Amino acid sequence: MSQPWLNPGIKVQMPDMSKLKMDGDTMTDVLTVGARATTNYLKKFYREKDGAEPNKLGGRRTHFWNRQIGGSTNMPVVEDTNRVVVSISSPILPHKVKGGTISAKRSKYLTIPLVAEAYGRRARYFDDLFVVKSKKGNLLLVKPDKPSKSKKHNAKSEAKKKLPNTKVRKQKAKPLGLEVKREVPTEKKENGFTPYYLLKKSVTQAPWPNSIPPEKVISEVAYNAMIKRFDRLFWRELGGKTR
Repeated sequence: MSQPWLNPGIKVQMPDMSKLKMDGDTMTDVLTVGARATTNYLKKFYREKDGAEPNKLGGRRTHFWNRQIGGSTNMPVVEDTNRVVVSISSPILPHKVKGGTISAKRSKYLTIPLVAEAYGRRARYFDDLFVVKSKKGNLLLVKPDKPSKSKKHNAKSEAKKKLPNTKVRKQKAKPLGLEVKREVPTEKKENGFTPYYLLKKSVTQAPWPNSIPPEKVISEVAYNAMIKRFDRLFWRELGGKTR
């Protein structure tokens, strides 16, 4: 079994099947059982990885590992009697495994989120962002802070406040969404606005830790499943005799 995007892929050791005279269909059956176990293991691996690695900035979750990677893990495909392939079709995973440089293509800049509210959202989602240049020379998309409203003194309203309140107080509905804090990992706070995105023409990223299970673990999962299937077929061939 192999994964085409990892050249030459992950190859799984085959059990010794010389004791059992198998035709092509039987051989494919044993390989498919091992491949199916591999698929199930990978889906479980990425589901657990997704739960263990929340967003660094906080905010709403995109569930990248579970949905985009685990969800792209395909069921086994039989290529011939001696080869069954399990593939992860996500185009993003190779970059996570190997790392590399990402460059802006469709637009002039990449937009790198700096606050929780911006995570998982395109910059066009916000209609009041504008570009500023920081003291370090970085270009930022920033959001203006809401100015505090100063109330003028009103004698009538002040007098009303002193009267007993006989109205039933309604519970104020809490606004949906996330509270954005003025905490920017790469830039100092600026007066009057909050940086939402860092603009870069390209970024170079290191390989993401544990983006795929070790080859040895994947091989063991498939091998153990094939051994169990092989044992059933072997003892069935002997008429169900016990060892």
